[in-house]
Amino acid sequence: MKKINKYKSSKISQEMENLNPYSVIHELLQGLNERLSQSVILLDKGNLKNAKEEAKKAQKIAYSLQTCLDFKEGGEIADNLNYLYRHIRFATKIYIEKDKEDLLKSALFVSNEILEGWKGISSKVA
Repeated sequence: MKKINKYKSSKISQEMENLNPYSVIHELLQGLNERLSQSVILLDKGNLKNAKEEAKKAQKIAYSLQTCLDFKEGGEIADNLNYLYRHIRFATKIYIEKDKEDLLKSALFVSNEILEGWKGISSKVA
């Protein structure tokens, strides 16, 4: 409980409360894209341990985004995003657990496309 209270009084917590939902999703998508990008870069450099750590972070962010989907109001878009996030999670899982890297660049591509699409949506809505 002590840690929760400390977080609630932190600058990060206060900044997050002031953000609108579109900004929060944008930050998560940006973080997902950055983590996947770093994972691919580190993989290309042969730094497998750190590449897997970045992939784990990306996997967690993708899960967070997936759980935020509103299937009732989001309809087909939410369904499609769900599949895309599942692909990213699957790609990172296979890389982390089985060292199969072939889907990691695909996950990065998907993440980038979602982020670019979100930028267009959020600027029109905000």
